[in-house]
Amino acid sequence: MDKFSEEQLRTIAEECQEFEHIITAMGYGYSLLNVSADNYVRRCPDCVHWLSGTCNIFRKEIVQWH
Repeated sequence: MDKFSEEQLRTIAEECQEFEHIITAMGYGYSLLNVSADNYVRRCPDCVHWLSGTCNIFRKEIVQWH
């Protein structure tokens, strides 16, 4: 994950139609892990589809940054 900037991880996640936060997928809800709507930031590594950067959507989008 170090090879991707925070800006890349956030921008791609914000535009992604398939983004699903791992907290939601696990059924815990945001409040249990102190994630509030005020400071919630979508980031690719927090998505169930991330899979250590192998997400097809992420791979397709990241090439636009080069």
